[in-house]
Amino acid sequence: MHFSERTNWQLHPNKLSRMLESLRKSGRQILDLTASNPTCIGLEYPHKEILSAFSSESLLHYEPNPHGVLSAREAIREYYLRKNISVDPSNIFLSAGTSEAYSLIFKLLCNRGENVLVPGPSYPLFEYLADLNDVAVEYYYLQYENEWLIDIDSIGSAISNKTKAIVLINPHNPTGMFLRQNEYRGIAALAKENNLALIVDEVFIDYAFDEDEKRIASIAEKADVLTFSLNGISKMIGLPQMKLAWIIVNGPSSLVGGAVARLEIICDTFLSVNTPVQVALPQLLDCGKIVRQKILDRIRLNYSELKTATDNTPCSTLNAHGGWYGIVRVPGIKSDEDWALELLEAKGVYLFPGYFFDFDKEGFLVVSLLVENSIFRKGVAEMVDLLSAN
Repeated sequence: MHFSERTNWQLHPNKLSRMLESLRKSGRQILDLTASNPTCIGLEYPHKEILSAFSSESLLHYEPNPHGVLSAREAIREYYLRKNISVDPSNIFLSAGTSEAYSLIFKLLCNRGENVLVPGPSYPLFEYLADLNDVAVEYYYLQYENEWLIDIDSIGSAISNKTKAIVLINPHNPTGMFLRQNEYRGIAALAKENNLALIVDEVFIDYAFDEDEKRIASIAEKADVLTFSLNGISKMIGLPQMKLAWIIVNGPSSLVGGAVARLEIICDTFLSVNTPVQVALPQLLDCGKIVRQKILDRIRLNYSELKTATDNTPCSTLNAHGGWYGIVRVPGIKSDEDWALELLEAKGVYLFPGYFFDFDKEGFLVVSLLVENSIFRKGVAEMVDLLSAN
């Protein structure tokens, strides 16, 4: 059997994954600093309110709509209104998660072999999604100068006649960098000059450590170029199992009309979002505020403790402004993978080496800020102890 070339991936587990599996089988207790599933980190959910959202008889009635149920889109409009952003429900499309949203947009914009620009470092998702849609990925870069910044010149250098879109993550995963107004202006100018769309992933937009008037509140308020803003309830209210996200189409009316018409056909072909979660969305968004605040409290506390624990040690925590991850700079005497392997074997601490996120140089370890605080504190202490002893 010859499988498609688009699925010709490296399927063997890496050294770190093999060691983790072996240690767990041996009964070793692991301090997992990678946990990012909000339903498995000790958060208390308002379960009665969430379950009651699925008690309406209306969820038994099926009325297919390529945009999604209107009441769900109206609830999304209300969410943005609370940010003083006006969104047209007729330009909203619901999807079964943001991964599907990316796939829909790639289908809309790209022919076989054309490319999209994605940031490096970044979460290792885009190459798989691009492969599955016969799209290529090219990279632009982020630079760290006491805080993370977008290297806009690298975007300009990466654009070719095969480029169709620039992907932005706001705030970025894993660096926690928010898109700034001046960065947006430079990127939008490049997109307009080269007839490119912007795809902006905002799933962590509600998780800021601080306030800053210089950052973008949401790309959904911008209409300079054809723009697709993505969000969903997986991160926003900690319900990844509900599989509901959305795309908001914005930009010049001449382009929005064509994009919406084509997306209607693409989405009508699949109709992948189940009716119950769409009907439940208004109530889920309302009671989900409690979960969001608990997550926000958790990540702020863990980030603060990470900064304190690594201060005046051989490692240091890079400055971030939001998101669910913390990045620790470590001595360059070993590779990131070697540090991660040693921490796992010697201390039972499991974390990500930087190359998991396509860092272009050694010297970075990545931890999840969602981890239960007592586990996080102990794991970080063990990490600092080992790094200080080398």
